[in-house]
Amino acid sequence: MTAALSGDERAEIEEALRRYGLEGGRARRLTEGLIHRTYLLETPAGAPAGATGEGEGARRLILQGLHPQLSAPETLEDYAAVTRHLAARGYGGPRLLPTLDGALSALTATRRWRLSTFVEGCTLPHIEDEAQARLGGRALAEFHEVMSDLAHEFRSPHPGHDTRGHARRLREALDAPAPDPARAAAVARVAPRARQLLAALDGAFLPDDLPRTVVHGDPKVTNLRFSEGRATLIDLDTCGRHSRLVDIGDAIRSWCDLGREGARGVEEGEPVFSLSRCAALLEGYLSASGPLAPLERAWLPRCGRAITLELAARFARDYIEDCYFAFDAARFENRRAHNLHRVEAMWRLAEEMAAAEGALGRLAGGGSAAAR
Repeated sequence: MTAALSGDERAEIEEALRRYGLEGGRARRLTEGLIHRTYLLETPAGAPAGATGEGEGARRLILQGLHPQLSAPETLEDYAAVTRHLAARGYGGPRLLPTLDGALSALTATRRWRLSTFVEGCTLPHIEDEAQARLGGRALAEFHEVMSDLAHEFRSPHPGHDTRGHARRLREALDAPAPDPARAAAVARVAPRARQLLAALDGAFLPDDLPRTVVHGDPKVTNLRFSEGRATLIDLDTCGRHSRLVDIGDAIRSWCDLGREGARGVEEGEPVFSLSRCAALLEGYLSASGPLAPLERAWLPRCGRAITLELAARFARDYIEDCYFAFDAARFENRRAHNLHRVEAMWRLAEEMAAAEGALGRLAGGGSAAAR
C-alpha cells in the first residue's frame, strides 16, 4: 500500500536524492513498515546512473528514511556487510547503494537516508495459506544457510532479540517516576497486563547456550518477497548473531497469527493461532536447513511464544514511553491507542501458543521443552 507525500516530505526526499545523483526520481510512500519511512523510488529513463552504477533506463529502487535508533554508523556497516555477502552468494536480496561520494547513507535536516536495490516480487500483508507458509519457511532456512559463513563482527547498538533486556526495560519503564500526567496515566493503564507479561516471560527465556548463527532478526511476513515459487528475505538492518530459534519464533508469531496483530476482528472463542500454518512453516524450514541440535529441537515448541511475549513487552513499553513504533492513523487516534491494542493481541496469541505447546512439540519431533 502507498500513501501521498506532504510538501515537506517531498522536499526532503529531493534533498536526499541529490546526494545520489538521482534528482527527479518519483517516490511513493510504502505503508507496511512499523519503523522506517520506506519509499518505492522510480528513476526516470535518461537519469544519470549516479551511485547505482546501472544503465540509463528507468529503474526502481528502495529509499528509506531511517528511524534514529536504527541509523547508527555501525548499523549501516552491518547492513552493507550483509548485503555484500548475499550478493556474492547469489541470494538475490537487496544491495546497498552508496552516495555519489561513497557514503553508506545520506543525511538531511531531520534524518538519515539509505538507498537499496529493489527486489522483484510481491509483498503479502499476511500469510493466507499453508503453501505460502511452507515457502516462507524454506526461504528462512536458505537465508540461514547462506549467512552461516559470513565473517563479520556485528557492531550495531540496537538490541535486537534481547528478550531479557526488553523485559528489564519494560520493568524499568513501569517503575520509573512519571515526568507528566499522561505518562502516569499510561503506566496505570498498562501495568496490570505488563506485570502478567513479565511473569510469563520469566519462564519463557530461550537458553543462552543455544547454537548461534547469523539471523535475520525480523522475518515478519512483510519482509518476504514472493516471486515464481520462491520467497526472499528483505529489510536486513536487524541481522546479527543469535539462535536461529528467534527467527523461527518470530516467523511463527507473524505468519501464523490469524488475528494479524489485532487488525482482523475475531470473535470470542475464535482461534487466532493457526497450528496448520505453523506445521507448514516448520516443514518448509526443516526441508532446507541443516539439522537442529538437540537443544534447538527441545525448545522449538516454545520459541514462537517467547518472541510473541517479547514483542508484547516492547509494545507495552512503547505505550508508556510513546516514542518508537509507527501507528495506523486511520484506525487509532494515536500511537498509545494502537500499542495498547497490539499488547492485547499479542497476549492472546501467546496464550493460544502456550495451549498448543504439546502439538508443537510433536511437530518438532523432539517433545516439549517444558517436559525436559
